[in-house]
Amino acid sequence: MANETTTTTLDDLTHASLIEPYLIAALSEQPGLYRFCKEFDLRGKSTKALDIPVETSWWGSPDDNGAGVDTEFNATEATVLSNTAVSTSKVTITAAEYGVAIEVTDNVEEDSVDGLDLMLRLEQRMLHVLSLAMEDDFLALFASLSNGVGTSGVDLTVAQLLDAITGIRIRGAVADSLVGVLDNVQANDLQSALIATNAAAAVFALSADRIINYNPSADRGLSAQRQVATFAGVPMFTSGLTDTANAGADVVGAVFTPSTAFNDQAGHVTFGMAWKRLPRFEMERNAKLRTTDLVMTCRWGVAEMVDGSGTKIVTDA
Repeated sequence: MANETTTTTLDDLTHASLIEPYLIAALSEQPGLYRFCKEFDLRGKSTKALDIPVETSWWGSPDDNGAGVDTEFNATEATVLSNTAVSTSKVTITAAEYGVAIEVTDNVEEDSVDGLDLMLRLEQRMLHVLSLAMEDDFLALFASLSNGVGTSGVDLTVAQLLDAITGIRIRGAVADSLVGVLDNVQANDLQSALIATNAAAAVFALSADRIINYNPSADRGLSAQRQVATFAGVPMFTSGLTDTANAGADVVGAVFTPSTAFNDQAGHVTFGMAWKRLPRFEMERNAKLRTTDLVMTCRWGVAEMVDGSGTKIVTDA
């Protein structure tokens, strides 16, 4: 047969394709773990830096077998007591600026698919990007914690994660809860260790479970919260934004004391953050170029407050 009428002959009347008003989202890390920091507000204050006083112990150190109080405060009748010097130090949180800008031509907005609110979607993604940048700076603080567990080039073990948790108590922290943030590799290492045929959880299931109390989350960490499990009563979250260490051979996670009403009052929250400017979205018209500038900025800082109330976890990448 010949002279058929086709989409080629009627290409002026037929569509080669149709753009559906549905956007497939790019795969991404999920920010928000900085919510476990104690929050401070610098907005309206004439500075970008916040100083927080730190009490210095004058009664010894935790787990020192009483060395700081065994004789130091013994008194003798009719004898003048010696003065004890009391001092403080401080930690400083300094707000840095974050920003992202996108310039959109009028044609893009005028010709985009009906049903897609292009500007709103761009605004949402700009906020997402700023949050990722802030999250990355927060997670980078894990490596600065003085106390740690793990061995370079060796996978995370169950015993190491238990030590990371109990070490916070031994160092004197008072808290009603802890949280753990593991690199994705460390979370996989933990799961592998728990299901290994020679693992205590497999050989001594009941007794080990009382100590480990491992409970995977129902969604296996697929929600935006990224909580993969609860381990020994501590919620465990994962992230691919954690830093590497030892020339990339290892990854760095942490167990630390989060901000809660009780932990804030106790004064042992591990990390603090300060807002100087909340995320601000602005649009500026460029008539000569027929474009619109989309700009989102914020000013925010994060710092370690209580070194002993956190434990870094450095294990094989």
